[in-house]
Amino acid sequence: MTQTRTIGEILKTEREHHGIKLVDLAKKTRIKKQYLEALEKNQFNKLPASAYVRGYIKTYAQIFGFDHKPLLAILRRDYKESAKNSLVPREFIKPVLKRGKMWTPVTVTIFLLTSVFITMITYVAFQYYNLQKPPLLIVEKPIEDEVVASQMIVEGQSVSDAVVTVNAQAVRLDAEGNFSHEIFLPQEGLNTITIESTDRRGKSNVVQRTVRVEF
Repeated sequence: MTQTRTIGEILKTEREHHGIKLVDLAKKTRIKKQYLEALEKNQFNKLPASAYVRGYIKTYAQIFGFDHKPLLAILRRDYKESAKNSLVPREFIKPVLKRGKMWTPVTVTIFLLTSVFITMITYVAFQYYNLQKPPLLIVEKPIEDEVVASQMIVEGQSVSDAVVTVNAQAVRLDAEGNFSHEIFLPQEGLNTITIESTDRRGKSNVVQRTVRVEF
């Protein structure tokens, strides 16, 4: 007997070597013929719990006079007990175990390459967004519908390298992009103030405030 053969092949060879038919072996061992047939065909899914299978193998060994331990070793090597105590070939279990082991060298490499790719795409998208968006422009004074005098101050903030105009007049920015500019509104009543910021890319941002002038 060699371990390269299956358990069923070994048992069948021993039985045929002694010239005993399955039906006679079933009568002698009081094991159902279909169980013996399934055992010799390695159809363990058609057999009772694994404890019975081990018992059948021991019965073969007792009748035909061979050591049952090597066969039980093959059984442990090639089969595993399921939750229902039946025997399942390990070849059906190993792929499941392999799927559970995620961090292999290949998966780590794929993960790193994917991370680098996503980082690059995110960086490019961020840069593109920065190129397309208009410059910052915040107008703090005046507020919308504010009542003001004809001579008033416009205050706000933009980027330090932008060109800011108030009613088409250029204003001075400090190092942080803040501006404070005095304007004169000669017309009493509703007036619209237009503040525009244009950066080095030519992108513009416009804010308008409607105020009520009272002399």
